[in-house]
Amino acid sequence: MEYIVRLHRFNRTDDKRVQEGTNLLDFLRRNSVEISAPCGGKQTCGKCRIKVEGAENPVSSVELKLLGDRALSEGYRLACHIEIQNDIDVFPDDTDEKAIIMTERQKKDITLAPIIEKKHIRLSEPGINDQKSDMQRILGHHSGNKHELGFGTIRKLPDILRREEFSTTYISTQEILRGIEAGDTTDMNYGIAIDIGTTTIASYLIDLTNGDEKEVYSCMNPQRKYGADVISRISYTIENEDGLEELNEAIISCLNKSIGNLTQQAGIDNEDVYAVVIAGNTTMIHLLMKISPKNIAAAPFIPVTTDMHVLNPGDINLNINPQGITVILPAVLAYIGADIVAAVLSSGMHEDEKISLLIDIGTNGEIVLGNKDWMYSCSVAAGPAFEGAQIKNGVGGVTGAIDSMKFVNGIQYTTIDNKDAVGICGSGIVDAIAGMLDTGIIDEMGRMVDNDELTEEMAEIYSSGFEDTSEGRVFRIIDANDTGLDTDIVISQRDVRELQNAKAAVAAGIISIVKKAGIMMSDIENVYLAGGFGSYLDIDSTLRIGLIPKELYGKIKTIGNAAGSGAVEVLMNKNNLQKAEAIYRNMQFIELSADKDFVDEYIDAMEFINNKISVH
Repeated sequence: MEYIVRLHRFNRTDDKRVQEGTNLLDFLRRNSVEISAPCGGKQTCGKCRIKVEGAENPVSSVELKLLGDRALSEGYRLACHIEIQNDIDVFPDDTDEKAIIMTERQKKDITLAPIIEKKHIRLSEPGINDQKSDMQRILGHHSGNKHELGFGTIRKLPDILRREEFSTTYISTQEILRGIEAGDTTDMNYGIAIDIGTTTIASYLIDLTNGDEKEVYSCMNPQRKYGADVISRISYTIENEDGLEELNEAIISCLNKSIGNLTQQAGIDNEDVYAVVIAGNTTMIHLLMKISPKNIAAAPFIPVTTDMHVLNPGDINLNINPQGITVILPAVLAYIGADIVAAVLSSGMHEDEKISLLIDIGTNGEIVLGNKDWMYSCSVAAGPAFEGAQIKNGVGGVTGAIDSMKFVNGIQYTTIDNKDAVGICGSGIVDAIAGMLDTGIIDEMGRMVDNDELTEEMAEIYSSGFEDTSEGRVFRIIDANDTGLDTDIVISQRDVRELQNAKAAVAAGIISIVKKAGIMMSDIENVYLAGGFGSYLDIDSTLRIGLIPKELYGKIKTIGNAAGSGAVEVLMNKNNLQKAEAIYRNMQFIELSADKDFVDEYIDAMEFINNKISVH
């Protein structure tokens, strides 16, 4: 039996017929409705809330716990809990596409030697004494001895050569002839560098004739509706027959949208783009190439490929010039991806005598330690707490997200774009926990204290913030009346534990890799925080909660979207491609998941006691 789902969005209503028993979250995903589902539909996160009218499904105990009476009374339900069994109306909230995405990157002086080059050549015209074929004529003027001209180009050769009286432009990469155009088109040669993150995507349009950055475009990764982390997305491809196809279509559609936006902003055509260089973690690259990532999810964590790939744009359906190239940068292993290789390239630590530490914190924490002579890497499962996914009122870096907080004469906070608060993003959560430690709201073990443990001064300021709920003890950050929501914004005891687990994993990873390298913390001269989360962190709060060892204070530098920057550097200078390959081949990976020293360090790092220091 089929039912009607009336989907109310963008000032219009669409009627969709669906089979009885279809899960509402699955329906929304397949109809391109942006909805948060960090747990991947496992009915644990409570983030896929959506306003529904007419649903006959009884409210579950989980919905009652995760949504609360007020949201339920206003018609909100959890999409993953509703199996469609009658006609319903669905009202998606405004999407969070106004996210603040880190696109800032280090800009360095790079000798321009683009990964794809164009050269104008005027060929001799054929005659009775010069009867070479069109192909022979072209290759006779090509300095390399290889070509990869597509069959479509070969078919068009007679017209291409004669349209401008044998005035031609050769398109080549790494001494390989890729294409040929009529006339002199050397002034139109653009490339795009793309960093595919688990949560966000950043793209950079570069004029390869002079190295200028023309436009930047960023967006949320549409795959996030299938789960906040790579394991959730891998699980979706395993559990759903068309899962891999869906995730691949989502990312390809998003990349083509990004390419279209960049070219439109720059006033050029997609055909003027001849190269795309892509960095991303290993799972994102598998999904991009429509390769099953299922073996990445479980020990021994084996990907299908970590090599560099040079593809035709049509191989993955990218809408750029078909005579161009798509370069997928190499990865190290399942959890040290091409994004980390690109970040190392951008940081320059692979060419520095000084020992440097690079940290990229997201749902996984990737750590690289070394210099020009040696390099170690490791990955730790930080979980999605730093991105707000498993935090009760956690959100991404969207408009209205609390991004900084200080506990001075009460609670002072800022929000992104200075809008009413809608939740707390990662940098705000770190500030909140640091402030709660300093004020004694939580103790050294991360326990939220009872009211009778507060000093008289603290009780006067903070005691009204505590509440014991069915989910446990919570501390109110902002009253519902002062938010852009219908509920208080709180930090729960579970939130504290989530952050403890995440920060302990990263801190233990840093300590363990330093020990494995046989050096001291004091030997590290540079600490690079890469990625969006690291760039927005307050360093004092980071040290206060023990996310980064206190011995590294004064050495920490944020380097923005280093993965995107590394992809740009490859785009602009072909020699960086060899450097990227050398980085991934020379990097030694340390597996920490079964390492006893790491486990011991992780347990120690759970406490806050050793981090009660003044870092000012």
